[in-house]
Amino acid sequence: MRTSDYPFAEDAAGEVRAAGYSLDSLLNKTSFKAVRSRAAQRVSEAMSGTISESATNTQAEQLTELLSYPLARILVSCLDDSILVRRYALAEAKLAYKRMQEEREDLTAIADDLGLHPQGPGPFKIHFAEYIRAAHRMHSPKWKLTNRDLQQGYLTVTRDELMRIMEEAAREKILKGLPIPVDGKTCAALQEYLLPLKEQLDAIRARDRVDLGAVNEGAFPPCIKKMLNDVAKGTNLAHSARFALVSFLLQINMTPEEVMTLFSTSPDFDEERTRYQVEHIAGASGTSYKPPACATMATYGNCPGEDELCRKIRHPLSYYERRMRIFKPLPPERPPEQRT
Repeated sequence: MRTSDYPFAEDAAGEVRAAGYSLDSLLNKTSFKAVRSRAAQRVSEAMSGTISESATNTQAEQLTELLSYPLARILVSCLDDSILVRRYALAEAKLAYKRMQEEREDLTAIADDLGLHPQGPGPFKIHFAEYIRAAHRMHSPKWKLTNRDLQQGYLTVTRDELMRIMEEAAREKILKGLPIPVDGKTCAALQEYLLPLKEQLDAIRARDRVDLGAVNEGAFPPCIKKMLNDVAKGTNLAHSARFALVSFLLQINMTPEEVMTLFSTSPDFDEERTRYQVEHIAGASGTSYKPPACATMATYGNCPGEDELCRKIRHPLSYYERRMRIFKPLPPERPPEQRT
């Protein structure tokens, strides 16, 4: 098992420390240009969801792969974007999962590093507390504890299930370690790589968001107004309504932080959980979500009743766009002498 395949593990971190290369060398020396390029590639590809494999046949290639991981974490931290942080953590975990699938050796060592301690040659026994910690965000019914064969505090998982749980544990570990403190001098030394990454990030933001200018609550459709009123009163929204509201607000240029603030008065407000949900909808998983159409809103009971404009459109965003045209100020009237 190569440490370069799982660079988030403690063994890999120890190997990086033992190598003794200074940060200044990684940032500036020509001999480490391949490391810098691979680090930038990791971050760039993470924005799209998947980090590609890199050749690791020779010791030099393995060292490049190993050193590129901490440098990629520095790049992510310099960019200082919460959505990117989550996308990066997810993409690194997916890469690790792919390598696990190709792994011929025992996975116990890397599982132990991730806080999982599987017992047996497979199927494996895992303590329920470790299982819950790793699988609590996996929503398919098969992962629910009530659907597992729990006996004396342990449950059974197959090798494939263990790898999937390890992927999720890796994502959590990487995410909790970001962003890292980085000084301005370090970020300045990486501008050659940071500038195109920032342009790529801005392009993704522009692609995923409908540019409707400044937010105008007066242009909101009745369904969104009703949901906002309910949130303001401390009413817990149904999951379908919460998704519709969050995705709508993100699409009209509200930031994840602004959306989170709206939910802070809810009785069941959990900052970490809410942040995860909002940033997931905003695109942390690689896909940004748009609000459901009016017909779907009505199906889930989230339409409080149509007004005159509702009858002419099929989507809450279309309603908002129409209303925003009405709210736009008219151009100033030209003086009589300039008229033709």
